[in-house]
Amino acid sequence: MNMPATVLTDLVLLLLFLLLMAAPHTGGAVHEWLGVLLTFALLLHAWFNRVWYKSLLKGRYNVTRAARLALNALLLLMLLGTLASAVPISRTVFAFLGLEGGLSARTVHVFCAHWCFLLAAVHLGVYGKRFCAPLARLFSAPRPLGYRLTSSGLSVALALYGLHAFFQRELTFPLTMQSSFMLWSENAALFLLDYGAVFFLFAWTGFRLTTMSRTWRSHASLFLRAGEKRPSPSDQTTHPEKRA
Repeated sequence: MNMPATVLTDLVLLLLFLLLMAAPHTGGAVHEWLGVLLTFALLLHAWFNRVWYKSLLKGRYNVTRAARLALNALLLLMLLGTLASAVPISRTVFAFLGLEGGLSARTVHVFCAHWCFLLAAVHLGVYGKRFCAPLARLFSAPRPLGYRLTSSGLSVALALYGLHAFFQRELTFPLTMQSSFMLWSENAALFLLDYGAVFFLFAWTGFRLTTMSRTWRSHASLFLRAGEKRPSPSDQTTHPEKRA
């Protein structure tokens, strides 16, 4: 069973994003080295998807394509902000620079990191089919009766728990630059569960919105085609023999 390198890279990114949010549990030094590893994984992800960058100036932009471009641009901006703000507050990897970033640099870092976390989740949801299709082929197995119903129910339940964890963890504060610290939890497993559920919530929302967009465009296309094929009253008047 060979897993594609692109899928393996995405899985590593998913794990790294989650572990990086658990800085209070991993410790500062591990957190910084995980950030370095994330940087290399992101560069590898960009290399695997280099065709997307080449296509930016090609073709027409509809609402969906423009929204995806805006999402990716925001994610890239927040990633750069996270990496740039990590340098002055580093105490391990960039300690040799002798920088002493204060509370303001830490606030910016936490702000950008949380937005990266959520935007990466939405990004995964929007491009979910490309990520899940290879996994589905690798782990294909018979699906019992009621699989889709059970899967949908569990997804909604996990998303609702993610919504609860979002407010329970008071994530609105770092997302609005009102806090430079995260609400700490002594239980590492519960911490990872909460942030994992929040990540799932935003990924699931991105996936559902993308699915709804495809459905709407499909219905709109069928409606427009039906309108084009329907003969107008003027055509029926000019060519009465067609009605015979």
